[in-house]
Amino acid sequence: MSAFFKGRKEETKILFIYRYVSLIITSIFYSINEIEHTNTKKIFIIFCLSTAAIILSYLYIICENSKKNIKILLFIETISNSILLIPSGGLNSPFIWYTLNTILISSLFLKREFIWINIFLYLILTTCISHFAYNYNLNLLNFLKHQSNLILSMIMIIISIYLTSIYINQTKGKNKELEELNAELKTANQMITVSFDHIKALYQSLSIFSNQGNVEGIINKLFAYIKDVTKTDAVFFYDMKDEEYELLSKGIEKDKKLIEDEIINNLKEILESKNPGEISVQNVRYVIVPVGNNYLYYGVLGFEVTNEKEGLVYQNNLQQVKFLSELTSITLERINMEEINDRLLISEEQNRIANEIHDSVLQRLFGMSCGVFSLIKRLDNCSTVEITEELNQFRETTDMVMKELRDKIYGLSWKKSGQNSFVKDIKRYIEEIKRFNNMNIPFTITGNIELLSNNQKRALYRIICEALGNAVRHGKAENVEINLCINSEFASLNVKDDGMGFDTHLIDAERSKGLGIHNMVQLAESLKGDIEIQSKIGSGTIIDLTVPTDTLVLRKGESKP
Repeated sequence: MSAFFKGRKEETKILFIYRYVSLIITSIFYSINEIEHTNTKKIFIIFCLSTAAIILSYLYIICENSKKNIKILLFIETISNSILLIPSGGLNSPFIWYTLNTILISSLFLKREFIWINIFLYLILTTCISHFAYNYNLNLLNFLKHQSNLILSMIMIIISIYLTSIYINQTKGKNKELEELNAELKTANQMITVSFDHIKALYQSLSIFSNQGNVEGIINKLFAYIKDVTKTDAVFFYDMKDEEYELLSKGIEKDKKLIEDEIINNLKEILESKNPGEISVQNVRYVIVPVGNNYLYYGVLGFEVTNEKEGLVYQNNLQQVKFLSELTSITLERINMEEINDRLLISEEQNRIANEIHDSVLQRLFGMSCGVFSLIKRLDNCSTVEITEELNQFRETTDMVMKELRDKIYGLSWKKSGQNSFVKDIKRYIEEIKRFNNMNIPFTITGNIELLSNNQKRALYRIICEALGNAVRHGKAENVEINLCINSEFASLNVKDDGMGFDTHLIDAERSKGLGIHNMVQLAESLKGDIEIQSKIGSGTIIDLTVPTDTLVLRKGESKP
C-alpha cells in the first residue's frame, strides 16, 4: 500500500481514507436502522457500493493530475450514488452522507464552481428519485420544506467543506512559496559554503599574484572564481589601468564588441553608481560592478545572469561580485602602490649614488685631472723617475676611486655586511619550527643565490614555509630535510618529511582541505616552474620544485640582485 501511495498527493491519501471510513460507518448505520430491508438486500447494496468505492478510489488515484478525467469520474459517481439511494431509502438513507465524497473531491481538485454544480446535480437527482421512486407528489417548494432539516445539514456541511477548501488552497499556496523559499535558502547556503572555500583559495591566490605583480594572473583567477560561484560561462573585465582601454573576457567572443560598446556608452553612469548594476546585450543580461576606489578606477567587472532579480541566488551573486570588486580593487591598488614604491626606491638610490659620487668620487677625479694637466706642463722639466712616481700616485688614486665608486654603487648590497636576508629568514623560520615542535630539520643550500630574482626568493621562501607547515600540522613529521640547489639554468628545491602522508587524489577533489598544496602549485606556476608532490599514507611526503633561473618573471623595474 505504501508503495502504491509513494509520490501521491496528500489530498489523495486523505480522500482515500475518508472514503472507506465513511463507507464503513454508513454501512453499519444502514444495516442497523433499515429493519424493513432483508439481509440479502442490505448485503447486495453494501457490496455494490463497496465495489464502486474500490474501483473509483483506484481511478481517482491514477487520474489525480488530470482535471478532465476527475470531472468525468465525478459525474459517473454522482449518477451511481443517486441510483444506489433508491433501494437504500432515498433521502432517508444513511448513504446520503457517503455522497459527500464527491463534494470533497470537487473542493480539492477542481474550481469552486464545480462544488455547487455537484450540489445542484444531487438536488435535482434526489428530487426526481423521491418523486418517481417513492411517489412523493410534492412540488419543489414542499419537497424542500419536507426535507429542510436534511438539506440544512447538508448545506452547512458543504459550506464548511467549501471554506475549508479555500483555506487548504491558500495553505497550499503558502506552503509552495515556503518550499520555493526554502529551496532558494538551501541553494544560497550551499553557495555561501562553496563561496567561503573559494574565498580562502582566492585570497591566497591574489596574494601570490599581487606579490608577483601579475595582473593577468589576477584577472584569470577572478574569472575562474566567478564561474565557479555563479555557474556562468560568460565573464569579462573592462580594463582601464592603461591608456588604451581593453575588454578581457571568457565565453562572450560573439558579443564582445557589443558589450564593450555598451560599457563605453554607459561608463560614466556605471562608475558613478559604485554598486552592481545590469546591462542587456542581445537579450542577455549581465551584472556589472566598477572596480576602483574614490580617486582611481581600474575597470568594470561583469558576468552573465539568468536568475530572477528577486531571488536569493541573484542577491547572493550580487553580494559576491561586490565583495570581489572590492577585493580586486585592494589587490590592484597594492600592485600600483608597490610599483610606485619601486620607482621611488630606484629614484632614491639613484639620488644617493649621484650625491655620494658628486661629494667624493668627482672631487678625487677632478684632483687627478688637475694633477695630470700639471704633469703634462712639466714633462720637459721632469726626469723619468719623477714622472714614474707621479704616474704611480695617479694609479693608486684611480684604484681608490674605483673602490669607492664600487662601494657607493653597491652600498645596499647584502655582501657589504656579509648578511643574506633570504637565507637568514629561512633559517630563522626553521629554528622557530624546531624550537616549538622538537623536530630535526637539516637545511642545505648550494650555488649562487644572486642568480635568483627577488620574486623567486619570495616564492621559494613561501613554498618552504608551506611545506614545513603541512609537515608539522598535518603530517606530524619528526624529521624534515630541505635542500636548495641553484645553478645558471635552474633552481631546484627538495623537501622530504617522514610524516603521515596523504592521498593526493583526495586533496585534488577537496580543494578546501589542500590550500597549502594548491598555494605551492600556484607559486610554482607563477615562476614558470614545475612542482611534483609525491605522498602516500604512512610513507611521508616528497616535494620537488624546479624553477628556471634564466627566464625570470620580473615586475616592472625589477632586476636581478
